[in-house]
Amino acid sequence: MRYYFAYGSNMSTKQMRKRCKDNFEIVGIAYIEGYRFVYDGYSKTWKGAVANIVPSEGDRVWGVLYKIGQDCEETLDKFEGVKRGIYSKRYLKVKDEKGKEYEALVYMREPQPVGEPSEDYRKTVVEGSEEHKLPKDYIDRFLK
Repeated sequence: MRYYFAYGSNMSTKQMRKRCKDNFEIVGIAYIEGYRFVYDGYSKTWKGAVANIVPSEGDRVWGVLYKIGQDCEETLDKFEGVKRGIYSKRYLKVKDEKGKEYEALVYMREPQPVGEPSEDYRKTVVEGSEEHKLPKDYIDRFLK
């Protein structure tokens, strides 16, 4: 098992179940310092911009920390387009609400032009963030 930090549509437990069945465990909410959440690029699947995080000093990205098994990671690699060069895998320090640090897998890609997500995608991201009770001001400022 390894830690995985989701900051986009995979914050949705419903979506994670579709992708990984029960091969994951919710640890709780967490954040990464020095990055900012953006909707950028374009996804044919979602028909709009999708979540990414970009370096940004003084900013913080909130998300959901999971423990995932190897099968789940391989499935997520496919959905995130790792072999096709869409997202790449990084391992970053994340902290939970109590300040405990974890080394977690994070899917990121090179920054692209900022865009508008489809309503379905935005809804999935916001529902996942509200489900796990991310800070309301963060949800309102970046995700909605």
